[in-house]
Amino acid sequence: MKKEEKEAFVKWMRAEMETSPAMVLADYRGLTVAQLTALRGRCYEAGVQFKVVKNTLMKLSASGTKLEGVAAYLTGPTAVAWHRQDPGAAARILTAFAREKEHEKFKIKGAAVTGRALGMEEVKNVLANMPTRQELLGQMAGLLAAGPSKLARTIAAGPQMLGRVLGALRDQRQGASA
Repeated sequence: MKKEEKEAFVKWMRAEMETSPAMVLADYRGLTVAQLTALRGRCYEAGVQFKVVKNTLMKLSASGTKLEGVAAYLTGPTAVAWHRQDPGAAARILTAFAREKEHEKFKIKGAAVTGRALGMEEVKNVLANMPTRQELLGQMAGLLAAGPSKLARTIAAGPQMLGRVLGALRDQRQGASA
């Protein structure tokens, strides 16, 4: 790689790190070319960027950015995955890929999420389980819709309760007069 190419990569990667909420790093040793190509395909379908990187260039790119926590995981062969909007997208794909039996050599090293480094377990248990944007929007819509429907049930319950009380009072008076 020529000096100009290295400088261009550092500039490009720094810009990606400034706009991305999270980056996940993995060790791809032991994967065949076909397996790595399959992983790239899954990432592409989900809008996740996937790149095999040089550690020294990544360290240069990360310094001074909100994702500089990636520097802690830059040892050995490194692949980086990120999504420009969804912090959990890359983690979901890489975690699912690593769980498959034929990809047991693929290891997630860690991640950086806006100013914080996450270890392998946090990536698998927290970041990969984050709901997607669509799921969050659905939950929010459900919460917003629940308020008016509860209010309507409460308002409707008032006359029903009054009717039950009056009916019980009538039954009580009829029982006393008999």
